[in-house]
Amino acid sequence: MKKLFYPYLLAEYPSSSRFADLFQLTLQYADAIELGIPFSDPVADGPVIQEAASSVLKRGFDIETVFQFLQTQKLLIPIALMSYANPIIAYGRSEFVKACHQCGVRSLIVPDVPYEESSEWKQEANHAGISWIYFLSLQTGMDRLKRIAASAESFLYLLSLTGITGSSITQPETIQRKAIEIRKYTNVLLALGFGIKSQIDVLPYLKSIDAFIVGSKILELITRQGGLKEVETFYRDFRNALRTKAGEQ
Repeated sequence: MKKLFYPYLLAEYPSSSRFADLFQLTLQYADAIELGIPFSDPVADGPVIQEAASSVLKRGFDIETVFQFLQTQKLLIPIALMSYANPIIAYGRSEFVKACHQCGVRSLIVPDVPYEESSEWKQEANHAGISWIYFLSLQTGMDRLKRIAASAESFLYLLSLTGITGSSITQPETIQRKAIEIRKYTNVLLALGFGIKSQIDVLPYLKSIDAFIVGSKILELITRQGGLKEVETFYRDFRNALRTKAGEQ
């Protein structure tokens, strides 16, 4: 089975014009894009994404610009919009999911809305034709895992570690066991995120994981290198490794 590449981008980073160029480049290499909404207190994100979000917010940011931007794009791959709850509530939840639908967003990721509090959120998103994405961690117990798996749609987001984005993976065997466990209860795609920085990081999981989410590494390349050449090289190498190594499994 083909393994999928889900890059994470932060809306309007590093600038409006360069974000537009980065988005177009990413469309050429990604199987789906996770697009983050900048937020002042991103509790699940590490320092790279926090600093990037802070720089966007300091320039002045309006969620409406994200919807307007997406409406101008030819979206040939799925877009999963990631936001914390507060910006959505401030915008108006019904209005937010309606705007998502109108600009072609396929899925909604809200890290600080736990499964137990997600029923109305998911219902409203589904009513607008938007999939609701659930998280699973390495510590998720069996009963909760079964309930989440039964409700899953589009893909399940498996956290590779306990902590924040940008950290390093330290429990590959635990991740493999958890992925096998999840497979018993759902057939939806399983996407692994947090701590993936190179194609080497995905090698242990090619048999058990369907998609790989990369965020902090991409933003690091943009921040440090400033150009798109290094990002494109990373995209090409990462995607080629997924295709080649998966074919060898």
